[in-house]
Amino acid sequence: MEERIEHAREILKEIHHVPVATVNQDGTPHNSPVFMAFDDKLRGYWASRPDSLHSRNIARNSHVFMVIFDSKEGHGGLYIAAEAKALDDPKQAGKGHAILRRLKEQFYGSMGELDAYLGEATQRIYCAVPQKIWVNQSERDANGIITKDARYEIPLEILLPRL
Repeated sequence: MEERIEHAREILKEIHHVPVATVNQDGTPHNSPVFMAFDDKLRGYWASRPDSLHSRNIARNSHVFMVIFDSKEGHGGLYIAAEAKALDDPKQAGKGHAILRRLKEQFYGSMGELDAYLGEATQRIYCAVPQKIWVNQSERDANGIITKDARYEIPLEILLPRL
């Protein structure tokens, strides 16, 4: 289990573009990649327009599924079933903004002040709170050939206090 927990930590530190899967009004799936930053409770924060399709889907149905995937062969991924919402409360949005801003500025420069994400602004800070987490890992034979690729659930109570 410790190896899987460590693998999950590595993925979260290295990968920041996360596809967020939502459900369209007609029941079909929709997936949107967003730049995401995580806090110590594994809550994921991103900024989006409230009129974008994934944001409208979240307003109607808060269930989302995220895949944080290391694209190097056999390095697996992290899967998160979560509940997501726009943060309209200035205190909650401020926390999410600060976490997202620290990371985003490392890659893209300033994302602006909090007031650019509240009230009549064109974007909002969103938060996804994890409900279940799995790590994907491959097993190889003596020749290095992948023989099994499986998901293993990591109980939140084990993963979260250790981050």
